[in-house]
Amino acid sequence: MLLCAVALLNLQSWLTVSQVESVTFGNEFSSNIRASMSRGLQYQKLAVEGDIVVENGTYLVEDTELNLTVKIIARNNATVFIRNATLALTTRGYNYREGIVLADKSRLIVENATITLESANIGEQSYITVGDDAVVNITDSKLYGTALIIGRKNSRTYVNHSVLKGPSPINLQVFSVLTEDNSTARIQDSELDTAGARGSSSVYVSNSIIQTRGVSAGGNGLIEIENSSVGTSQWLWDNSTLRILNSTIDHILFAGSSLIVRDSKVHDIWASSNSTVWLMSVSVSRVLARGNSTLWLINSYAREIKAEDQGKVYVGWQLPLFGTIAFPHTWLPILQGLALLAALIIIIGLLVVLNRRWKRRQLQKERQSSHASFQS
Repeated sequence: MLLCAVALLNLQSWLTVSQVESVTFGNEFSSNIRASMSRGLQYQKLAVEGDIVVENGTYLVEDTELNLTVKIIARNNATVFIRNATLALTTRGYNYREGIVLADKSRLIVENATITLESANIGEQSYITVGDDAVVNITDSKLYGTALIIGRKNSRTYVNHSVLKGPSPINLQVFSVLTEDNSTARIQDSELDTAGARGSSSVYVSNSIIQTRGVSAGGNGLIEIENSSVGTSQWLWDNSTLRILNSTIDHILFAGSSLIVRDSKVHDIWASSNSTVWLMSVSVSRVLARGNSTLWLINSYAREIKAEDQGKVYVGWQLPLFGTIAFPHTWLPILQGLALLAALIIIIGLLVVLNRRWKRRQLQKERQSSHASFQS
């Protein structure tokens, strides 16, 4: 009996070691692989060294804590699935920033997980690179580190009910989402440090918070924000577009781009270099137009308006029958004076009309009183 028990213990130990070794040393997988233990064993920690390459299959990290150095590579329609797990991923060297690499229509699915990306070099970024029509879907998860999810070549990134935060926004150690090369990112009900779009790509943000570093766009990039709160440093340049609906924005600084804001609150807007800004039903503290930029305040309020160089600011209203009527902001004192004069004229006219009516009534009362006296 004792020999049988020892044999069983040795067999279990061998199974455990063999399963850890099966995900190490740069192995390639072409079928479903579990990083967690078999169903009969409990949640545990695993340490893995070397690249993990997933080909035409699924690499599943579930109910475990997994420590990796270097990177996970998925290609040829492969899937990396991280669920109910904690993953610590460390990248090494200035030429090896990538922690997870997705290519050839591969997928990364993260559900109810915690992922920490960090570099062995202090201050260096770690990347989740999404390329070649690949897809990232992050749901109900937390991602930490000085890191970047970068979408390239028609890829798609989805972030839902998640948090993406860096260790120190003061030192620019932030977690970012960036799109380029016709890729797309959709962020919903989440909180992150910063997001950006460039190279004819797009980022859509709804019901989210991007307070640390805000958003940025360039090279025909498009950013749309709805029902969200966005912080400072909204940089836009090179024919990019920012659209904001029913949101709160701190500072917007841009050049050579297009900005459309509706039903929102903005603190500062600085426009320059042929930019075009439309503010509709917006409350803004201060606007500045410089360098051939044009800014339209339609049904909006600005506490301070300033135009420099060739910058132009127009103030107007959307009227039911006449459409949009706008005037240069320099006309405001004249328009205010005319409005005051018109109000005075209307008031004087009303007083004259009321006075005449009062006199008519008094005269009519006198006639009625004299007629009654004559009859008596």
